[in-house]
Amino acid sequence: MISLVQILREAQGNPKAIILAGAPGAGKGYVLRGLDLGGLKVMNVDDKYIANLKQANVSLDLKRSTPEERSEAAKAMAAAVKDFKADVADTIEAKQSFILDGTAASVKQTTQLKQELEEAGYEVFMLYVYTDLERSLRQNQDRFEKSGGEDRSLAPAIVMRTWLDVTKNWATYKDIFGDNFVSVANTLEDEKLKDVEDVIKKYLDPFKPTGTKPKTPSQQARSDKQKAELNADVQTLLSDNGAKEIIDSSVSKEEAQSKIKQFLSK
Repeated sequence: MISLVQILREAQGNPKAIILAGAPGAGKGYVLRGLDLGGLKVMNVDDKYIANLKQANVSLDLKRSTPEERSEAAKAMAAAVKDFKADVADTIEAKQSFILDGTAASVKQTTQLKQELEEAGYEVFMLYVYTDLERSLRQNQDRFEKSGGEDRSLAPAIVMRTWLDVTKNWATYKDIFGDNFVSVANTLEDEKLKDVEDVIKKYLDPFKPTGTKPKTPSQQARSDKQKAELNADVQTLLSDNGAKEIIDSSVSKEEAQSKIKQFLSK
């Protein structure tokens, strides 16, 4: 069987970039492996981040991190992002085709990247992987242990915020990328929690950060308002119709592979 990488190498024309979008634990790596893209260069800031955490002797189980570990983790991420941006810039300058494996939680940054790639002569495609909030949280919670301590588990509050942003971005990305967009749904088959407070109690409360600095009354009020707004947005998406359009518009991995083949062979 001819792989997508062979098609890409044989195709004439512009270099290609595939941007992955999806929350932590959405199964982007699982979907990628099923699309026979193993030989295409995959770039993920997490590779550098995890290496930096190990070098700083910080546990990859970030859901249980201490204040000191959170501080070191922030430094590790800042350094990883700096190095990663340089690697991406070098890849673009060399006109190499690649897959950018990230969350695409920021519409602004993703749109800017798409524009920069197109100005550099790239054709750009987005593969969006949707998953339920509960699957995202569950996968993140178990990742450190299941990997034998080799992969990181994030603070669940960060996972929930990222899931919300990525899910809300779906319609925008579908519009921006047009024909060069496909979404795959990787959801739980068992019954899911439908109340945000139940989700918080089960997945967030057991890992509340410890040792945080006390907030001033105004800071606390602002924080409470932001949490209330976030929880309301999450609750809307947890409703029966919250993510229905995303799921209904998503295709099978086989259909996604066919569409990506067409993109790579242009």
